[in-house]
Amino acid sequence: MKYLKFIILLCLPALMLSCNDDEQVRAAEAIRAQKYNDSILTIINKNWKFNIPPVTPKVKAKIDGWNEWQQFKAELADKPTGSLNAYRGKVKAIAEKAEELNKTIPPFFNQPQMRSRLGVLMTKVRSLYTYIDLTVVQEKKVIQYINEISKETTSIQNQMDEMVRFSEIPMEKGEEELLMALDTVRMANPDMIPEAEKQPAPAKPKKMDSKKLKPFAPPLKELKPKTEN
Repeated sequence: MKYLKFIILLCLPALMLSCNDDEQVRAAEAIRAQKYNDSILTIINKNWKFNIPPVTPKVKAKIDGWNEWQQFKAELADKPTGSLNAYRGKVKAIAEKAEELNKTIPPFFNQPQMRSRLGVLMTKVRSLYTYIDLTVVQEKKVIQYINEISKETTSIQNQMDEMVRFSEIPMEKGEEELLMALDTVRMANPDMIPEAEKQPAPAKPKKMDSKKLKPFAPPLKELKPKTEN
């Protein structure tokens, strides 16, 4: 028992030194991470620019009641200040607004091409949140997705403008495109084809094989004996 106490007394200083070393290492790592994140914050702050042009007046008239789109763009325009956590909170708010877009598309724009573009935008926003929320932020990825979100948002507005302009094409000018679209739909959905068009074409008469034809001889008339005058 006496020797055991002696051994413990010898080991205590070593343990204390080891704990102090671990704390110093952790403190040094925390300082390095803080310095790194401070430099990253400067880079992100410099590149936090969502360059999105305004919509055309006709598109604006169509989306005036689309509050979710207005709120999404407002979040993009509102630049955070302060710490890196402020930027993380901002990206989270942008992601929440983006989630609502596909659920609230105005009827005029509720078309497959619009839903597809909004889905791509949502993917980009999620990627931005992933890379800015890491312990060690990857600034190159963050800047990349800031630019891609800007491009996707602009692309969506261009799609809106195209849909508005197409809807204004007079029927006589767009008739050919309309008929082609209808034909495409009908080919994709055979049930829409009228029954009369589904009737098979009449079979063509088969050609006779000349080798199988037998010579045709007219029937012989019955010969009657001539009567003597």
